[in-house]
This record gives sequence, C-alpha cells and structure tokens, in this order.
Amino acid sequence: MYNAELGVIDIGGWNLTASRKYRNVAANGRVAFVVDDIASVDPWRVRCLEVRGVGEVTETADGTPVIRIHPRRIISFGLRPAERRDTVPHDLVPNSRDVG
Repeated sequence: MYNAELGVIDIGGWNLTASRKYRNVAANGRVAFVVDDIASVDPWRVRCLEVRGVGEVTETADGTPVIRIHPRRIISFGLRPAERRDTVPHDLVPNSRDVG
C-alpha cells in the first residue's frame, strides 16, 4: 500500500515475519518489489513496475508487521497510454528514474 504521507510503500501479508523477504530486509536493509502482468492477450500487452530501495521492517499503527520501502529507483514499462495501445512487447523501452 502506498503511504503518501511518508512517501513509502508498505508491504504486508499473512505470516510476513516468517518470510525470507522479511528476514532479508531486516538483515541488510535492501529491497526490490516487482509487479508484472499481462494486460491483454489479444493483442498481447505486458506491463511491469519495479521499485528498488531501502527497506525496513516495522509495524503499522495497529501493530501489523510490514516491510516499508523507501523508493530509490523505479523502473517500468507498458504503463503509458501510448505503450499500452501501440507498442509490441519486444519494442517496449523501460522508463527508469531515481527517486530523491
């Protein structure tokens, strides 16, 4: 979930504290979060979002454990309207940007 007030992404889930991802973030403070999917099969359209950054294990106000991502780099493709409509998947060019 995007936390606009803090400018972070909070990742939760069932039994999160037992996950390898949770332990890795707790140990080294680095994290990557990737979402990719197929928007359409006819025509074939794919899209992807990758967020890399500094991570911390923390809790929400109600005590729920979360991985909190402080984004440092965002990479995406297939999300812009023209890409979704006119570009075949192999011609997509990733959009990369560094975040404050």
